[in-house]
Amino acid sequence: MFKYPVLSQATVTSNADRIDNEHVVNKRYSGTWFDSFLFVFIMLLLCGWNAAVAGERGTKIEGVTRPGAKLYHAYCSVCHGDKGDGQSRARGSFAVPPRNYTSPESAIELTRERMIHSVTNGRPGTAMISWKTELTEAEIEGLVDYIRTTFMKLGNAGPQAKPSEKLLGSRGGELYMKSCAMCHGETGKRLTSGRMEPPPTDFTLPKAATELTRKRMIASVTNGRPGTAMRGYGTDYNKADIEAMVDFIRAAYMTTTKPKN
Repeated sequence: MFKYPVLSQATVTSNADRIDNEHVVNKRYSGTWFDSFLFVFIMLLLCGWNAAVAGERGTKIEGVTRPGAKLYHAYCSVCHGDKGDGQSRARGSFAVPPRNYTSPESAIELTRERMIHSVTNGRPGTAMISWKTELTEAEIEGLVDYIRTTFMKLGNAGPQAKPSEKLLGSRGGELYMKSCAMCHGETGKRLTSGRMEPPPTDFTLPKAATELTRKRMIASVTNGRPGTAMRGYGTDYNKADIEAMVDFIRAAYMTTTKPKN
């Protein structure tokens, strides 16, 4: 008579373990297949999204000029806010806050030419990108004019007289506009809105003309001012260039009272 083999406890345990292992392996491969499928699916979705976004770039249409108001709300309000005050939902995501066009400093600092340049080429060190691939030159000008007439309080900006062309054309004038005007303004007067603490010096105030000696200003431009945003330019410019910048500032802006030497 045929006899069934007698299985030892070890053999039974071994077979049970094998079955359990096969179940785990099958489950694992099944999960891996599902995860791989899900990963590929998500990647396809992302690729499609990126393609759609890429398709939005380069949307300018030569010969067609869209109105400034429409362009602002389509391209700018997401960062600068519907009211141009920089109070958008995205403002907390930027290291450098979006520009508040309604502030006094904007009315003083932002010339039409500077704004056109910024919209065209972007602003290094900020989230402001170039829009020259999306907007035509005419549209950029129209957009800037819309911002200036709608949000910027140009009538309340106070004195905005620029230095003479002779001063601006000097070596000191050229260097000032290149390295200093960003903070101190093209008219030497900047009214800050919490961007810098303490705020940059307003060279047009009588206090500045009284306290800032030529020697002190040269030292500040050369070495910077600890505890402020003013950095030193001693490694960027030589002594003659720094003196030229200081002399330009004193001649162009510090004219309220007779400054000290």
